Amino acid sequence: MIQIAYAIIWWLILLVIGLITFPLVSRVCGGLLDKGYSVSKILGILLFTYFSWLLASLHLLKFGSLNISVALLLLLALSFYVGRNNLSLKNLPLRKMLISEAVFSAAYVLFLIFLFYTPDIGFAHSEDFMDFAFIQSITRSGYFPPPDPWLAGQSIPYYYGGHMVAAVLMMISRVPHGIAYNLAVAMFFALTLSASFGIGYNVTKKKLYGFVTVIFVGVIGFLSGAFQAAAFFLHRDVMGYYPVSAPNFFGWLHSFDFISANWLIKFAAMRNPFYAFLVGDLHSDVTDIPFQLLFITLILAVFLAKKNELDGRTAKSDSLLTVIILGLSLGFLAFVDTWSYPTYALLAILAFILLKTNLGWKKLLGVIALSIIFYLPYHLTRGAGGFKEIGIVTHRTELLEFIDVFALFLFAMFSFLYVAFKGRLFKGETLIVVMVSTIVIASISFLLHFQLLLILIPLILVPLYCIYKAREKRETEFMLTLTLTGALIVLFCEVFYIATPLGGDFARFNTMTHLYVQIWILFALAAAYAVYWVLNNTRSGLKIVWIVLLSLLVLASLIQPIGLVTEWTSEAHDYFGINRGTLDGLAYVKIIAPGDYEAINWINEHIQGSHVILEAPGPSYEFTSQIATMTGLPTVIGWTNTHEVMWRGNWDKVAGRDTDVDNIYKSPDSVEALVLLRKYNVEYVYVGKMEKETYPAESLQQFASHPEKYKLIYENQGAVIYQVMP
Repeated sequence: MIQIAYAIIWWLILLVIGLITFPLVSRVCGGLLDKGYSVSKILGILLFTYFSWLLASLHLLKFGSLNISVALLLLLALSFYVGRNNLSLKNLPLRKMLISEAVFSAAYVLFLIFLFYTPDIGFAHSEDFMDFAFIQSITRSGYFPPPDPWLAGQSIPYYYGGHMVAAVLMMISRVPHGIAYNLAVAMFFALTLSASFGIGYNVTKKKLYGFVTVIFVGVIGFLSGAFQAAAFFLHRDVMGYYPVSAPNFFGWLHSFDFISANWLIKFAAMRNPFYAFLVGDLHSDVTDIPFQLLFITLILAVFLAKKNELDGRTAKSDSLLTVIILGLSLGFLAFVDTWSYPTYALLAILAFILLKTNLGWKKLLGVIALSIIFYLPYHLTRGAGGFKEIGIVTHRTELLEFIDVFALFLFAMFSFLYVAFKGRLFKGETLIVVMVSTIVIASISFLLHFQLLLILIPLILVPLYCIYKAREKRETEFMLTLTLTGALIVLFCEVFYIATPLGGDFARFNTMTHLYVQIWILFALAAAYAVYWVLNNTRSGLKIVWIVLLSLLVLASLIQPIGLVTEWTSEAHDYFGINRGTLDGLAYVKIIAPGDYEAINWINEHIQGSHVILEAPGPSYEFTSQIATMTGLPTVIGWTNTHEVMWRGNWDKVAGRDTDVDNIYKSPDSVEALVLLRKYNVEYVYVGKMEKETYPAESLQQFASHPEKYKLIYENQGAVIYQVMP
């Protein structure tokens, strides 16, 4: 019952934040049917987090209770001052607000039920350890940038905005962090679905298509699930997928291959939103999804806004407010996941150029400039974050691989382009141009071994042509702009990649993993609108055939999500086979390492602030570095295989640390050990499960033999903590 109470408290806090922010949102999004309520929580969380982060980054207030309280008051004051004229109850879209709230609440509850069966903040095949470590480090930080929990003496080099969001809500809710982590995962999923509903509803004015948008953005999966099911039923390989032995279809679902389900393109892992949320971590490409949808909603609101008929002073203030909110929202994307920033900067530029929004070039430049200026403390302290340079792609995506990922969306978008614009594209001289262009595109794609040109060039040129020719820019042209943006990002991925320490065959792994989530969102929104347009502009006979084909594709695309949920919640998938029926992501530690579990709780209760603790280093994706991860205290070196090198782009600050830690544990009484302890400013030494498995018992006993150097401050049957004496 106490966990249910925590979930309700978290939900109530989000409800309050959304209501507080709504007066401000309704002023910026007044042209939308729901006046922006579907993204009110997201913008409120953004502003609340931003104020808290800025106060700590400028060293005005340490991150903590006072900082959080002041940030919340700033949000309340800003929203009331800016939106005070929008507070009249008779002007509120109450019914639309209730529907949006129902979508959010239903998604939140359903995902909590799923997490109830898969609660662990795990270490295998997930970034949970990394994400939880960052959040714990942030909650311990006084001023920012927060320290890197896996590399003592350094600050977090990764984009940590999403972790900051979780930390702020943990602090204000007072929910135990192991539970709060899972509540945050459910929250991001629910925010995604409610924002998707809002976009679909606002562009079509139909609730039905709001729900279609929800399904397209946040529920369906890849076509590969249908191929795997076909292989099972036919007992033969289908499209490269081999049959899995199972007694029946339900048995097959329970044995669905969750981990490899997203390896659809060679040397790159594809993560659609539903798969990403099911993994259950708070990685950057997951936490930024609601903020992507927020920015799209804001651009839509600017596009649909009518000429301001108020006096010049009010119109000017509204315009300034819009520029500021857009700048904050665009910049926040870089704060949460830097990979998202170029995509949505491009969307903003295309919207301003092609759709001729009310904001001109000066205001567009203002949005981009503010998006950087507002977050200067972050940009000046984070470093390159592993980015090295831009490389040229040598191994491109094959056409069938791309169709496997986006089959449903491609069917809907191309159907829309044909039905909506066949009158313009397939008559007179234009028809000749289309035919010649098709032949040229096919020839170029064949000669260059660039198969995706067959899809990308139409998705780029046709929207450009149709937007240019449209006498009046309306919702259709806005959705075409989303299609165009997505296609341009795909084209970028097929020509360039952002070089990271991952090289060789996996050189574009990170580029594909991050950017394809953004492409999914853009294509999903455009495809959902395409369904609405085609169904309302097609003859009855053709419509029936089209509905049948669409339905088959939807059902085929739902097989993978059903298989993922079934397998992930089944006992067949459970790594530990012990922990279900809770929302506490740390409960499993009590069973596999009880001494560590008790010590972690003691540290979190008795050691305040950020102090370096020594623990044994260990490889990535194993139960190592758990003390730094679950307390937020920085350690000399955390996961040693890839993460720090990936984040920093080289070994310079990482090399040798594991050897130094080994030397301390093996000879704690030596002069070298004391020098190394001072080198890394180590204040605590931990001896627990990992240390006892790694180092000789006689070496570890030397800590207890020298109380003048190491003061025993905590001990249980499985773990000991020493304080390093000055």
